[in-house]
Amino acid sequence: MEMLQNIAELEKFSPRRLANETKAQKFVERKLTECGVDFELQGFRNSIPEARKARLTVDGEDVLCMSTSFKSGIIEEKNLISSLAVSGRYYEEPNINFNPYADGFSLATFYRAPSLAIRRRDMQKVMNAETVRGEVVVSRKAHVCANIIAGNARSPKAVAICHYDSVLGGALDNSSGTAVLLELCRKGFWKDNMIVFSGCEELSFDTPIYWGKGYKELENDYKKELIKARRLLVVDMVGSSPPTTISDGNIKLAAFPVKDGRIFRKASIVSMSGNEWRRIYHSSEDVVANMDIRCLEATVKFVSAAMVGREHLPRAKRCNHLLGLRFRDAGIQPGEGARVGGLRQ
Repeated sequence: MEMLQNIAELEKFSPRRLANETKAQKFVERKLTECGVDFELQGFRNSIPEARKARLTVDGEDVLCMSTSFKSGIIEEKNLISSLAVSGRYYEEPNINFNPYADGFSLATFYRAPSLAIRRRDMQKVMNAETVRGEVVVSRKAHVCANIIAGNARSPKAVAICHYDSVLGGALDNSSGTAVLLELCRKGFWKDNMIVFSGCEELSFDTPIYWGKGYKELENDYKKELIKARRLLVVDMVGSSPPTTISDGNIKLAAFPVKDGRIFRKASIVSMSGNEWRRIYHSSEDVVANMDIRCLEATVKFVSAAMVGREHLPRAKRCNHLLGLRFRDAGIQPGEGARVGGLRQ
């Protein structure tokens, strides 16, 4: 039950951005210290968008909304889109977005143009409106982040990576992965392997890809170790259904946007099976109650077996994962993290 307790503790800091991300970082450090795990910090600077104002008026009536924008501005057209499956051109156009599977606010995607997220229940109201006007004011907020590098950081046999920040609620995304890797540390897997708890995965002003900032910093300073490791596992969104691996290039780029093709090809994404994540993705509904201890324990066994080479990691079939669709529609090539012209940022 310790994994569920760790997820619950991390969720006390959600949304884990800025100062709350630092609190989550300190929690992970404290848990590692309690287990006698050696670790070092890789500090780096980042900036994320902080909403100062988000307002949407539909036929003169205010509609609740939240900012999903890197840029301040006005929305005057009724450009209503799904935040889960959009073409690359939408990243540059003012929009009002919603998650068709979520009841509450789901900040699934951030855009380079003024954009506001609404709840699914208000979608019809916007569609039927004669006049729509939105306004978003965003500032750039600087933050000092850290990757926590636990275990053998010089000659690891395998590398397991997760991120501990979140957009809103983050039990599934990704307190779950953090709890699984903390459990692996508690079981002693850190001695021969590198286990990474990454900060600032969700948001940055990086271009062309705004996510994966911590992973890019890891690649910059630990490229040799990542290349030499026998296996590289990225554990993200687990614990609410049995674990599976994803090797599809589009989805891998969404979860692990590194530049070096050797590292990219080696990586396998360990995630949940099924599509239940869609209803809680980047939303306040992503809470501990969605977790299943049996699935968390199964993930620990799966990842630990993979790290020592006992678990076969099959190539997953293509699926309609939201970020996979984004890359396909935008014409992005897997393994070319540095060449994503016109996407998102």
